[in-house]
Amino acid sequence: MRTDFAEVLARESACLGVVTNGAMLASWKRRVVEELMTPRSPYALALHQVGDAHDRADFLDQWRELIANTVHRLLKTGATQRDPEGTAVASRANMDAQKMAVLILAALHGGNRLSQVARDPRPLHDALDLALVTLVSAGNGSPERGTSCPVTSIDL
Repeated sequence: MRTDFAEVLARESACLGVVTNGAMLASWKRRVVEELMTPRSPYALALHQVGDAHDRADFLDQWRELIANTVHRLLKTGATQRDPEGTAVASRANMDAQKMAVLILAALHGGNRLSQVARDPRPLHDALDLALVTLVSAGNGSPERGTSCPVTSIDL
């Protein structure tokens, strides 16, 4: 597997492995957006690879599984998203972690592509915000700053 792929998977394993609430997932999102908007970061290089299709598929499959494990962990909390009047609108327990992981990965990839073309991180932020909306809803707790991920800097 390519070095960029291995680097991203190692970082994602460390970071996603400690996500236990929506606020921590939001911190993960901010870090990933920063990585993807840094042209020579392993994340940017990994998503722009055009090499071996089998290696790319394996990389994306492993990343999807890391995301799915995190989504599953968050869904197990049994929290429910509520509308402004306090009425339950979506039971998170009825969501499929694998499908959510595909949605998040698609938002990462597509949002990144749009952000690169526009040279603006907003499309990536917006795509991820919509993909994560049910998981980062209010009531998931707030971590202290700096507790969301053991990987805190971009090593170039």
